[in-house]
Amino acid sequence: MPAKSVTTVEDLRRAAVEQEQLRVVLKMQAKFESIDTCVVEQANLDSLGIVLGPPLDVDNTDTLWDASTCFFRPWVPGEILTEVASRRPPGTWMDQLGETWHSQPEWKYGELKIEWFNSCLEELYEMDRDLWDPWVIDALQIRRGTGLDLRFNQILTFDPSTDQHVNRQYYPGAAYFPVDKTKPHVACLTIDSNHPPGDKVLHSEVDYAIAMVKFRLEKGQHTEHHTKPGITYTLERDQWARITQVHFDGKARKLVLRQSRQLDLRGPEPPADAFLLLRWMANRPAGETEYVDEAEPPKEEVARDDPSSAAPKLLLGCA
Repeated sequence: MPAKSVTTVEDLRRAAVEQEQLRVVLKMQAKFESIDTCVVEQANLDSLGIVLGPPLDVDNTDTLWDASTCFFRPWVPGEILTEVASRRPPGTWMDQLGETWHSQPEWKYGELKIEWFNSCLEELYEMDRDLWDPWVIDALQIRRGTGLDLRFNQILTFDPSTDQHVNRQYYPGAAYFPVDKTKPHVACLTIDSNHPPGDKVLHSEVDYAIAMVKFRLEKGQHTEHHTKPGITYTLERDQWARITQVHFDGKARKLVLRQSRQLDLRGPEPPADAFLLLRWMANRPAGETEYVDEAEPPKEEVARDDPSSAAPKLLLGCA
């Protein structure tokens, strides 16, 4: 979608705000480059200008919804998810089997696991073709085709379980863009070979959060939106997952992350949390993201506030 032409003072103001936000995010990204640990400590989050918002409640989406803070809304009923999953070929769901897993390296665990999710999503997206345009390809092709730069990264870290230094990798398994090009939302699926980080934030979650916000700000195609949200679905090895929503808070000039609880993907068959993650991946872009233009007040209000502009009244019964 071509960038909106700047024609009014308000358009100019919004474009200037967007450029200032981009400058903040670019500085944040440059500073983040010096962090080479698998998890990002709170002190580093503070120095980057990243705050953790309220936890993302992924379990109770049908009861309470705040459009000002929640920008992705699941919609697929559970019975449809079950029906779609039942049509997957045997063996599509893969679970970690240690050495018997065809001697696959750790970083391949998540890649094999997402085959079930991608297979289910392909059918779910066919049910509503106006939702997401999935790019299930490698990072280079995503960047070349869309401009979204989700880089492969490798970090050397000490593994106390083996008493050795090992490489942990992460990379995108897919990127998702709204079919409706007026929507500023963006999403990605991340394959991360790190173990579940507990209450810490993974390097990949911060990296891709910054990348998605930067992508929308650089494009300049959604200047009429004050909020340009992103969401990541992170597979931690093949056993766990977490959902992270991100947006840039223009008033606080900070990046806000809202994270779900750890989702348990263990087991020989898809557990309840696998269906929960699938339901979130098939969400609808939502929330209050667009500026609200002040409408011209009704003539009745103008007349009330300025009596001189009101039409003369005919006083009946007075001679």
